[in-house]
Amino acid sequence: MELFVRNETFLDIMSLLHVASGLGFGLILVCVLKKMSWQRYFLIMFAFLLIWEFFEAFLRSVEEYYYYLRNFLDFLPDGWFSSETLINILGDMLTGLLGALLIYLIFRKYYFVSKKIK
Repeated sequence: MELFVRNETFLDIMSLLHVASGLGFGLILVCVLKKMSWQRYFLIMFAFLLIWEFFEAFLRSVEEYYYYLRNFLDFLPDGWFSSETLINILGDMLTGLLGALLIYLIFRKYYFVSKKIK
């Protein structure tokens, strides 16, 4: 078994992109929503990453079924539309959440509300 095979293994070169997307969207979320619970933050991040994976699946269907739209998206690099294994999708989601976790750890004192137990 080879390690880091694109779209086939848990981690691949695109994992870096997913960490960066977790960092970027996490930062945007912190700046826009200001104070929020950590549970809400991670729920929104999980939903965003899940929607992103569905978007990637849509792009794969574009290549197969929508020839004219595929030509319009020709600026994307080769392999953008290649299929992914379930383990790779899971790795993409977890690496995106890793990026979100880093943002949470950096900004938790300032932007996250902890619920007090009475």
